[in-house]
Parts: sequence; C-alpha cells; structure tokens
Amino acid sequence: MPLKGRNLKAQSAMEYLMTYGWAILIIAIVLGALFSLGVFSGSSFVGTTCIAASGYECTSPLLHAGTFTATLGQSTGITWTSATFAFVTGGGTPSNTVPAATGAILTVSGGLTSGATASFSVVNSITSADTPVALPSTIGASTSGAIWAWYTTTSGGPELVSQIATVTLKAV
Repeated sequence: MPLKGRNLKAQSAMEYLMTYGWAILIIAIVLGALFSLGVFSGSSFVGTTCIAASGYECTSPLLHAGTFTATLGQSTGITWTSATFAFVTGGGTPSNTVPAATGAILTVSGGLTSGATASFSVVNSITSADTPVALPSTIGASTSGAIWAWYTTTSGGPELVSQIATVTLKAV
C-alpha cells in the first residue's frame, strides 16, 4: 500500500509541474515576441515634442516623410524686422551668421511682430558647423535638436541669435 500512495503523490507533483510549466512557457514566448517587436526599446517611448523658451511659441511639431513642420512665434514685445529660423541637430550652437544650407532655413519675409506666428517647414537640419543634414524619413526614426532664430529688431543694431525651442522628433 505505501507504494501506491507514493505513485499518486508523484503523479500529482508531475501534473502540477506540467500545468505551471506550460503557463511559464507561454509567458516566455509572449515576452520574447514583444521584445523582438521592439515594445521594450526606449525609442518606442520617444514622442514628438517642441518645448519653447519663455517668450516664444512652438506648436504642432511634425516629422513626416523627411520634412519637419511646426508653428513658431514670439511674444517678446519687440517687432522683428527680419527673421530666419533653422533646426540645429544634436543640441549644438550654430554660427552667428544666418546659415546658407539649402532646405534647412526658413526666412519670414516682412519679419515677425510680437504675438504673431509663422509656419516653419524644413527638409534639412544643420549641425553646429552649419552643415546641412537630411532629416530622417523612416517611420519610427527619431532625432533631436533646437530651433534657432536670427533676427533684427525695429531698434536696429546687430543681428541677434536666440535658441527659441528644444525639439525631439519621431518620424510618422
């Protein structure tokens, strides 16, 4: 009789291990599939943001098909008689002169009055050395940098350069 009771315990233990073994195997397969799809990578959590400095506006940022668009504005209380904007990748500081990189700048004709906005659209960014860099067009690719403005005011004087926004972009 003791041998029979022992077999029942072994069978019970085996059923317990098989039931939970299958459950653990299924969970491992699901986690492996999610990992291979990139659900746990940090880049999947990157969104598109445009954080403007005080006195400036940056809304509706979008990176689509290699073109970065946003609405930029200023509320500094000063009218800009000329305004040129550029997206500088990598957080670098551009030179003090307006870059000549094709597709990397937006010049607002007639300047920009305080409280006004302008549509910003570029297909290239620039580096801190004013070298043009093509923006990513692959869906899910990301980049970051800053929007800089070169402008003159109604009071005259030299051209001023300001970083007006910090940007993180994910292509859609």
